[in-house]
Amino acid sequence: MKSNQFEGSIKKRIKRLETLIHTSMVFSSILDIDDLLDTVLHKAEEVMDAEASSVFRIDEATNELFFITARGVKGKEAKEIRVPMGKGIVGWVAKHGKPLLVADVRKDPRWFKGVDKKTKFVTRSIIAVPLISRGKTIGVAEVLNKRNNQHFNKIDLEMFQSLSNQIGIAIENASLYKALDELFLSSIRAIVEAVDAKDPYTRGHSARVVDYSLIIGESLDLGKDEIKGLEVSAILHDVGKIGIPDYILGKPGKLTLEEFIYMKKHPELGSAIIEPIAELKDLIPNILHHHERYDGNGYPRGLKAKKIPHFARIICIADSFDAMTSDRPYRKRFDAMIALEELSKNSGCQFDPVLVRIFTKEYLDRRSNGTVKK
Repeated sequence: MKSNQFEGSIKKRIKRLETLIHTSMVFSSILDIDDLLDTVLHKAEEVMDAEASSVFRIDEATNELFFITARGVKGKEAKEIRVPMGKGIVGWVAKHGKPLLVADVRKDPRWFKGVDKKTKFVTRSIIAVPLISRGKTIGVAEVLNKRNNQHFNKIDLEMFQSLSNQIGIAIENASLYKALDELFLSSIRAIVEAVDAKDPYTRGHSARVVDYSLIIGESLDLGKDEIKGLEVSAILHDVGKIGIPDYILGKPGKLTLEEFIYMKKHPELGSAIIEPIAELKDLIPNILHHHERYDGNGYPRGLKAKKIPHFARIICIADSFDAMTSDRPYRKRFDAMIALEELSKNSGCQFDPVLVRIFTKEYLDRRSNGTVKK
């Protein structure tokens, strides 16, 4: 082998080793499965000069494979496709638990043309490897079409198998994390529902405030972690009411001044409840300040405009909209259109005007297409 060829081969090996080390670090730092797979597959495409890549999971209920991520120009279209177990190259790999390197799919009788037909993507070559966790095949990873009319080789296969071993474990770990995360959310929802249930007129209030808050949050193109923070803050915004006497919460008429002063303590009581939980400390300002007003005349600190935490301003709008559109002992619910008018009238004094406009537009859009109740 010539000197420059040898050096090129060494550089490729170093690059592959760096990729494996990098992905190992990624696996330990990213728990969101979509982010994790996108990062890892991007590195795989880069080091293997592949045009596209994807990961399938096995749906044991239907005995099919479905995309959980698909990179490349036709990734969006591919995600709509399901492949029967045993059909096509990925189906064969899933069924037999063995890797395949197919240099020319047109010459392989196992090739399933349905995916290309649906996506209009032209597949030439494939490396497909089983994803195994705890001795069980849970899916398949594949890379497609080596660039510049080159062919995948055994070194590419070995490289991708090494990655697939980590991907399989990571998917299982991420699934466990997701299950724990859902258990956490279910637990705090149960606590808050118990608080809501103390007053028959607020039953389901916190869940609706979450929905309305997320209408705004999703329109702001927030990241997944930010959306999660907003969701948990909205769930817990009234948790402090657990410290308010039942006779005040359930009073059918207007509160006395003394009772209202006591009721106004619930944001501070809520923040005190959350404070010992280290994982939720960053959310305390959202809970503490969700009754502040944009003009500075709210409580408990009289914060004004942008000094009010962003998520607290969102929750304030969601909270008020639900209060207006729900029955109360002293009045019937407002029609949603009237409630939106009230938000607009109080925009700039009680509410953040930019967020009111966003909520109004998104609520009306979703109402017209049937994704929120009228």
